[in-house]
Amino acid sequence: MASKAHLSFLLLSVVVASLVGSSAGVFHIVGAGKGWTIAPNQTYYADWARTRDIRVGDKLMFLYRSGVYDIVEVPTKELFDKCSMNNVTMRYQLGPTIIKLTEPGPRYYFCGVGKHCEGGQKVAVNVAPAVAAPAGLPVPTPPAALAQPAKKKL
Repeated sequence: MASKAHLSFLLLSVVVASLVGSSAGVFHIVGAGKGWTIAPNQTYYADWARTRDIRVGDKLMFLYRSGVYDIVEVPTKELFDKCSMNNVTMRYQLGPTIIKLTEPGPRYYFCGVGKHCEGGQKVAVNVAPAVAAPAGLPVPTPPAALAQPAKKKL
C-alpha cells in the first residue's frame, strides 16, 4: 500500500508535469481522492464521471502505480461492458497518466490487470464540445499595418 507521502509526491509530480503543457482545459483526477485503484464498489467510477462536465481540451489524470494498475482504452461500450481486451485503442502502463481529450464523444477506459475491471475499475466519460467564447467579448484584430500587405509603387 502506498504511503500518504508517496501519493502526495505522485500528485504533485502530475500537477507540475501537466503545467508544462497547454493551460487550456480542466484537469479531472479520475476517482478524485482515491485515484485510479480497485473500486470500492461497482458504480464508484460511474458515479464520479456523472458529476463531471468533461469537455474537449480537458485532461483526465489517472493517478496509479505502474505495475499494479494500468489503463486500457477501447472504442465501444460493448467492449467496455465486457472488459474485453480485443480491439484495444490504447494501453497506458506507466503511471501517472494524463490523457488530453481532443474530440467530443464517448471514451471508455478500464484497468486491464487481473479482474480489476470486473470489480468496477472502469470509467466511461462523455466528452462534450469545447465551450465557445462568451458572446460580446472583443475579438483581437491585428494592427492595420499587419492586416494587409504593404503595396509597392511601381
